[in-house]
Amino acid sequence: MPLDLIPVTTAVTAADEGWINRLANFTHQNFIWLLICCYLCAGFFPGFGLMIRVISFGQVSLLGASTPVSASMVMLAILMINATMSVERLSGLVSSPRLLLAGIGANMFLPVVVLYFVSIAMSYLGASENLEAIIVALSLLSTVPVAGASTAYTQNTDGDLALAVGLVLTSTFLCPLLMHVPLNLINLVAVGDYTQTFSKMEGGGTILVLILAVILPSFFGLCIRPLIGTARIKSAKPGLKLVNSGSLLLLNYTNAAIALPKLFSNPDWGFLASAFLFSTLLCLVDFVSGWWIARLLRATPGQQLAMMFGVGLNNNSTALVLGSLVFFNQPKILVPLIFYGLIQHLVAGGSTQVLALFSRLSARNAVLGLSRA
Repeated sequence: MPLDLIPVTTAVTAADEGWINRLANFTHQNFIWLLICCYLCAGFFPGFGLMIRVISFGQVSLLGASTPVSASMVMLAILMINATMSVERLSGLVSSPRLLLAGIGANMFLPVVVLYFVSIAMSYLGASENLEAIIVALSLLSTVPVAGASTAYTQNTDGDLALAVGLVLTSTFLCPLLMHVPLNLINLVAVGDYTQTFSKMEGGGTILVLILAVILPSFFGLCIRPLIGTARIKSAKPGLKLVNSGSLLLLNYTNAAIALPKLFSNPDWGFLASAFLFSTLLCLVDFVSGWWIARLLRATPGQQLAMMFGVGLNNNSTALVLGSLVFFNQPKILVPLIFYGLIQHLVAGGSTQVLALFSRLSARNAVLGLSRA
């Protein structure tokens, strides 16, 4: 008998479920403000975040590499399990292979193009330390999967959910194999030599972190979904969303506690302005390019939306975890990632609002046209 058909006696009362629902909805609706609060707390009260960072759940050795299982890795694993366990409509993932390949390629190679021009612009400013921090940080975004949140934005705008899920899952399972490709290209075309820095990211330790915190949890989430059953997952969705939001906020606070206190106490306004400007530039290029590539390939309107959100939204949590583990002694590198995480959700949220407005206007015009006819 499937697990979702087995009667279950639960201790959760209706009042408890209502409380969980309300808190989950509040967290979802105010996520950006809560994220900003987490960053402010990390800047002014970093002690708790730094304490969490030293927690270790043992050491894992595999494929000739070794890494401690940190609290950040565990929180990232929870996010990946939740994301893949909540995936629906697995059928039809490869119904649009051209778009799937184009989306994965754009997610990897667009940062290469943008960072080429960023490196030229930054080289004229003469701040080599700032240049390296921004280039390395934004390069990390070319190595991480498509964000699971892209499926939610796609669904909310009536986009092609199958394509959105395909982009998330394909990029997730390919990221350890392909991460060296964009890094080598960036090192080739960008101003400066980042061979030594990028070699830290391409090492066995980084691959092992991706396997333990991204690949295995994602595979586990996909495997347990049919065992748990769709009905149970839907009934637990408010609780899962709450756990997901809490893990994401805590993960961002913990990693930001490394970088932000020093910036808050002694801000480098030139670096902050450059990091914000170029993070915004990359984010906007990603969103616009995803939509434009889909149009170029004659995709349907729903597929265009899935491509726009899939290319525009990167798994910033994975980038932050990798950055905090590999560059723990270079906290500046985390700052552009923090900016990008905020900006991509603002752009995605703004796009959703604009699309909803256009939809309402189109519906109103259609009604007016019928009434006049």
